[in-house]
Amino acid sequence: MRRALLSLAAGLLVAGAAVPQDLLPPGILLLSRVKQHIKQEVERLPNISCLETVQREVQPPGGKLRPLDTVRLEVLATGNHEFYASPGERKFSEQHPVRYTGSGVIGDGFFGLYLKEVLVAGSVSYEYKGEEDVAGRHLARYDWRLPLMFSGHIFTLQEGSGTVGMHGSFWADPQTYDVIRLEFHADNIPPTLPLTEAVTIINYAATGLGENQVVLLPESGDFRMTRFSGEMDHNRVEFTHCRLFGAQSTISFGAPDAAAEAPARFATSSNDDTLRPLPAGLQIAVKLTTKISSETLVGSLIDGVVAGNTVSKGQVVIANGSRVRGRIRRLERYTDPPPHFVVAIEFTAVESEGIRYRFYADPVEMDPAPGVEQTLEQRDPFRMISHTGEVKTVRTDIHTTTLPGLPGVASFFIRGTKLNLPPGFRTVWRTRTLAP
Repeated sequence: MRRALLSLAAGLLVAGAAVPQDLLPPGILLLSRVKQHIKQEVERLPNISCLETVQREVQPPGGKLRPLDTVRLEVLATGNHEFYASPGERKFSEQHPVRYTGSGVIGDGFFGLYLKEVLVAGSVSYEYKGEEDVAGRHLARYDWRLPLMFSGHIFTLQEGSGTVGMHGSFWADPQTYDVIRLEFHADNIPPTLPLTEAVTIINYAATGLGENQVVLLPESGDFRMTRFSGEMDHNRVEFTHCRLFGAQSTISFGAPDAAAEAPARFATSSNDDTLRPLPAGLQIAVKLTTKISSETLVGSLIDGVVAGNTVSKGQVVIANGSRVRGRIRRLERYTDPPPHFVVAIEFTAVESEGIRYRFYADPVEMDPAPGVEQTLEQRDPFRMISHTGEVKTVRTDIHTTTLPGLPGVASFFIRGTKLNLPPGFRTVWRTRTLAP
């Protein structure tokens, strides 16, 4: 009854009915604003291309979870559809990304499709659950449910297929109304579909793509599916190197025999088609020119300059002082001992002497800076009381935390309760090819 009332009241507010705020259940007004905001975000979402990195794991029945492989794809999102290609390839296909893997499980639909279904389309009920701290941010949580009769979610496996209902939660920023995390679980799974669970989590961030262009995009995701047999498939998904697409030239979509029809249905090209690839193996030092503090927002654009000429085969490829563009990928505050921040900076493009290059590289070095560490160690002393009542430290357990590596992304910890990374912070990168 509470969920039904919450869903109805939200609908009345969106429709503009005059409902006294003091008579509304908790979270109703915020829900209506979040729904309106997400509707606007989805409607204005431009054509976006991102590099998708999927780390796949599999757990056989009765066995342990083990790595399967790492898949990298170029994904082109139009707001209503997702198209896929191998990294650096110009031909995109609307076929499911599993065609690029040959086997195993891989998910899709991360760009706006689930947000639209949960927060824009009808037939979803909501329940406000209060506020929670998530990755160092204070967010409002709502549980939601999409009944089977209104669901369009179809799972297809070799063993069978079927339509499922969905339920889950989402966490929204009470200040910006952005949805930061969306979680959903399959329910009412039919007997024809041999699954015991299917769970997807998507983390979103406001992402700067230009001087005045900020859109809500998926940053990472997690997908887990378990069969009746006990076999489990697990995907960890990261999206990097996101860029705008425009209409300067035509790219063919679909299989070669459908190329003549595809441009009439969908023809577009990247504004970044002028971005040239850099040779693999170049070492590029970059100094930040943007200050990063605890007030900096995830997704904010950042700038840097190349520190020293980058030379290949005796020729200067990237000149000293060339401008490098990027964004803040992560900025999370943790108060648990030891207090620290998690920061990730992502560089995507560099311009040298009027030529723009795609910055696709791995971080290999960073300058020392106060509090900056690439691993976080926590020492936990184990103490015992002797027969005399004296407390003695028997041993000290050391727990080390590291951050996952992604191309074009430098991730690190900053110890302390304050974050102040001044301009001049230097990182060194080694370029790589776009091939997986």
